[in-house]
Amino acid sequence: MQVRGMNSWFGKKKTPDGTVIIRHDAAERQIGFTDKSAVEFRQAREAAYEKLFGKALSVSHELLPQVPHIDVYTFKRTFKRSLGDQIVCPLVTGGMSDLQMTMPRGAKDSPQRVELIFYCEEPRDEYIETLRWVAHFPHDSKSWLGHGHTMPNGNPPVPFWGSAELDTLLFMPPIVTKDQTLPEELKLGGEEVHFLWLVPLTTAECNFKLEKGFEAILGLFQQHRHPHVFDPNRKSYV
Repeated sequence: MQVRGMNSWFGKKKTPDGTVIIRHDAAERQIGFTDKSAVEFRQAREAAYEKLFGKALSVSHELLPQVPHIDVYTFKRTFKRSLGDQIVCPLVTGGMSDLQMTMPRGAKDSPQRVELIFYCEEPRDEYIETLRWVAHFPHDSKSWLGHGHTMPNGNPPVPFWGSAELDTLLFMPPIVTKDQTLPEELKLGGEEVHFLWLVPLTTAECNFKLEKGFEAILGLFQQHRHPHVFDPNRKSYV
């Protein structure tokens, strides 16, 4: 597993844009039960989620006793469009923010507590399991995830969820304005909780980002009017 971060606190190998590539071996997951604070955190998180999204359609509970305990919530929104209403299902993790991530020295402006969000037309088990796995990753590996980081699906990467080309995840601030307000609604252990939006990329797009930088990939998204709802048939912009 590789995590390609836009910051330079780990490792020695850098890409042309200054990104440091971090390679992680398989990490051992902590087995056990969460303490009382996790229950209080869950209650606060669910209250904040309900304020942002409304009542959850469903919750996929993690069955094994693992620390942190990661559930995945499915919500439903309707967006008004000129050609008709668009139904969007935000999938949101709950539990990743129970623990602080292991931050590198100097990462003062990066949030230590985060949750993941993914926008799709309809929930699928493979989306939910991927979110759960990614939510565990920084805690299992004693590492972190932040805006601008990329995570390929293996080495060499293979496409996600039946897609032909989308084989890497990019982590960004959520594009939906309302979802950007989570830090105002939720604080755990005195710290703001932020969303990381999972955006599937192609290898070519990831390499473009690593060569040109995070701002360049944002410009590419704007140029192509990148949809915030996942499209498994999307073709590469590069």
